[in-house]
Amino acid sequence: MCGVDVDLDDEGSNDEEKEDEFCVAEGVKMLHPPTAHSEGVVWGSLRGKCGCVACGAGLLLWNAGVALVCFLLLVGVFALVLLPASLLLYAGFLCHSRVLDSASPICRYLDDNSCSALIILGFVMMSPLVVLAAALFCGLLRRLRVLLLFQPLTHAWYRGQGLNWGGNIRAWV
Repeated sequence: MCGVDVDLDDEGSNDEEKEDEFCVAEGVKMLHPPTAHSEGVVWGSLRGKCGCVACGAGLLLWNAGVALVCFLLLVGVFALVLLPASLLLYAGFLCHSRVLDSASPICRYLDDNSCSALIILGFVMMSPLVVLAAALFCGLLRRLRVLLLFQPLTHAWYRGQGLNWGGNIRAWV
């Protein structure tokens, strides 16, 4: 939060300082942030309507692209981690006589009891692997700092904002 804490018990402050203050909560008053170097306005000059719409559309496309990258990372991690359980389920359902009863070469070695065991083992392995995949996905998002690439749409209102990738990763994940 930008600004400076002001002591409310200070009776010696003049009226100019009281006009510059704004109330945040009961008992806490903050000073406005210093003005930026663009035309004396706090966050830069306002864009026109067309510029705001164009910049907003660009930011929406940017955020959609970042969301697509996050989704592809999610699919890749879950597909890789859940592959052993998926293979067990596939082999169990493929060779069981009441499900598919395929003529695959692996089915020569499996009877119905072993196919049932593969199906049960696949479903039992699924739960811890989903937890592992979720933890791995969150760790990758944190390490690669992908969520910091999302840009707020309020950047479309003012000129000079640019893409802001600074910040604290703990605020997102």
